[in-house]
Amino acid sequence: MKTDVCDCEWKGAAEKGEASAQYVMGNFCIAKENGEAEAFHWYMLAAKQGHARAQHAVGDCYACAIGVQEDWKKAYQWYLSSAQNGYAAAQFEVAECLATGTGVQKNMEKALQWYLRSAQGGNAEGQVALGILYEEGTAVPQNYAEAFKWYSFAAEQGDWGGQYNLGCMYLEGKGTVKDYESAFALFSLAAEQECSEAVTNLGYCYEKGYGTPQNYEIAAELYLLAANRGDATAAFNLGECYEQGKGVEKNLQKAAEWYRFAAERGDEEAKKKCGNLPQ
Repeated sequence: MKTDVCDCEWKGAAEKGEASAQYVMGNFCIAKENGEAEAFHWYMLAAKQGHARAQHAVGDCYACAIGVQEDWKKAYQWYLSSAQNGYAAAQFEVAECLATGTGVQKNMEKALQWYLRSAQGGNAEGQVALGILYEEGTAVPQNYAEAFKWYSFAAEQGDWGGQYNLGCMYLEGKGTVKDYESAFALFSLAAEQECSEAVTNLGYCYEKGYGTPQNYEIAAELYLLAANRGDATAAFNLGECYEQGKGVEKNLQKAAEWYRFAAERGDEEAKKKCGNLPQ
């Protein structure tokens, strides 16, 4: 009953043309069963009045076919309108479109500018993306210290991508000194958010005794968890566990199965292993 009253109050304001109320109505409708078309209607009304979050929402609707037919060119235009109004989440989406050539011609130079604006605006996804560019040296000179900085900002916000990538920096000593305890702690946080790569690296820490007492059994369990989610590196590592009898009973047939699983997902080392074990 309370929700219905709130809904009516917002709807009244929305029908009078208040953009913020129209945006809220869009959010109410998107949460309802079969409410996508009505949500798009309200978002569009607010977006046309320059409401930045509504413009982003309209972009999402076009990108994900929510209440409207998928149209990435229109999605990009609405993301751009929102981004130009200073909405950091939309700035990230604009950067992604430009980086991949989705809905717009690919342009990494412009993408970099929008990633930077998004990151500076506090968007965690933008911070992670900018960190990756600096770590890999894509569109910018390679700079591990800058990558470490942007991953740190994202990790501080609780973003699993920031936590995972920052953990890798600590594990490898890139942009900072090696710190296995910090790496282990960050992988643990990211793993709690079901980041499969973090689960794999957590297993690696247990296997090597990095930041935690060495424990082959836990390592194998974590590799299995990540492998079952489709992680090729975890599958390869689990294959090695079975091949060497580390944390599990030695079983060359199971080793071969996990190597094949990893190879099918593109792991080059696993492909080499496949020919040397029983089929």
